[in-house]
Amino acid sequence: MKKHNYFTSLLFAGLVAMGSVSCDDNNDDASPVVIKPGEDDKISNVHQDQVAALKQTFTLDAAGGEIEGEDGTIVSFYANSFFKSNGDAVTGNVTIELVEIYKKSQMLLTNMTTQGIDASGNIAMLISGGEFFVNAKQGDEQLVLHGTFQIEAPADKTGGIDQDMKPFMGVEQCEDGVCKNVWRQQDRDMKIGQTTYNIFQNQFGWTNIDRWYSDPRPKTTLFVDVPEGYDNTNCSVYLSYDGEPTALASFDRYDSATALFTEHYGQVPIGLEVHFIMVSVIDEQWYYAIRPATIGAEHVETFTELQPTTEAALIALIDALP
Repeated sequence: MKKHNYFTSLLFAGLVAMGSVSCDDNNDDASPVVIKPGEDDKISNVHQDQVAALKQTFTLDAAGGEIEGEDGTIVSFYANSFFKSNGDAVTGNVTIELVEIYKKSQMLLTNMTTQGIDASGNIAMLISGGEFFVNAKQGDEQLVLHGTFQIEAPADKTGGIDQDMKPFMGVEQCEDGVCKNVWRQQDRDMKIGQTTYNIFQNQFGWTNIDRWYSDPRPKTTLFVDVPEGYDNTNCSVYLSYDGEPTALASFDRYDSATALFTEHYGQVPIGLEVHFIMVSVIDEQWYYAIRPATIGAEHVETFTELQPTTEAALIALIDALP
């Protein structure tokens, strides 16, 4: 937990302690520099910029056709699918926007984690077969879909075909002024082939291919203590499930009274092998910490320092997790 005399103790002791970020990991004689995010270091802006960086755009005739993303996702549109908001049919060229997310690092950078709203209304863990944003515009005008379009996702991007996969739709959920995406299962057609998942979607926006994570062990609630000066406005905290390359949960609840992050409903199995991840961006510089752990009852994980890194190095670290 936080200590009110923390920074004073750090300065006098000269040790790497809570809230410190090392200037040079390779220089044992370097004094640690205490660094905290500034008022302009909003982590939500960073995540939005990451989504924008992944967005691909294509030009398609409104008469129909298909586009293929860089990672092999194929999106197909039928004839007469595009309409204006006033009901007029669209002719000519339209712009298709596509975001493909198959890797854990992409989920983390964009904050598009794999948590869904289950039948009881609780937030529960999902295993993803790919996350996709699809949209259509003509000029600056947002278009409306008539009918359906098809998303064909290569299963080899997420470990191969899983017959339990279902379609989910992204839903924005806001709490205390902080908004994030969660997934709600859809009653939609989905075909599972030998090498691809095929979803027939009836609205633009975020789509996810998922199955519910299942573990019979007793469950518990997790808490994460972060260094002084960090909160849900300037950092993000995640839980990576070992052995599940497309399972990433976020600690999207922050209690300002206790200065602790937590997840929602105590659904994490006791005994589960995981990695806790904390990231922040300060003056356009990424900082991170990763801690392996075995979940215990009422588990509290404490981060004591962050290390500077590049975006490329952070991506490699996240995708190398077990």
